[in-house]
Amino acid sequence: MKKYVIACSKDWFLKEEKVSGFSNTDFIYLRNKEDLTIEKIDSLNPRYIFFPHWSWKIPPEIFSTYDCVAFHTAPLPFGRGGSPIQNLIIRNFKTSPVCALKMNGDFDSGPIYDSMEVSLEGSISEIFSRIAKNIQLIIIKIIEQEPSPKEQIGEPTLFSRRMPSESELKEGYSLQEIYGHIRMLDSEEYPRAFINFGNIRIEFSEAENRDDEILAKVVLKDK
Repeated sequence: MKKYVIACSKDWFLKEEKVSGFSNTDFIYLRNKEDLTIEKIDSLNPRYIFFPHWSWKIPPEIFSTYDCVAFHTAPLPFGRGGSPIQNLIIRNFKTSPVCALKMNGDFDSGPIYDSMEVSLEGSISEIFSRIAKNIQLIIIKIIEQEPSPKEQIGEPTLFSRRMPSESELKEGYSLQEIYGHIRMLDSEEYPRAFINFGNIRIEFSEAENRDDEILAKVVLKDK
């Protein structure tokens, strides 16, 4: 009987309500860095290892021996690298494919098994929820069909991982840029959008776009 591993270190995927059919497979879940060793994986001998989100480096002996499937939200090869959702939003992308790709040792450069389009509207938490559902559907399809991944086509464009300091709202932003900035960081996963006012940090969340005005929740903190 084939076994399937889901290695995920973040709750946004694990807590999402499961789509129809996903619970029919008895997945083996790994949450911690210490769980992902070649000895552990050899003992399981999985058909696939799926990585919805993994915070640590994956040992090369694992992805060179087993079919490891990573997920990346960007129209690859455009958007390889860190903070893809934020980098797409600031470039005014409204949608993006969620790509399932075979790990090969170079970040986000592996051949693609499948992809599904996702809306980038709303808060980052809402976007994560949609991405999680898409990942579940893609996992089901890969298990059922075992497709051959296809090489990426085109010239790569690389994204840089955003730094916490980049969450600061800058002078000169338009209202729509402010709205996008707040919503793309509105999650416990990121430092929320903020401005500094003397010794006080003002953080913004739950932004609503009202055409000629933006409504948002404000929290004041000591810096």
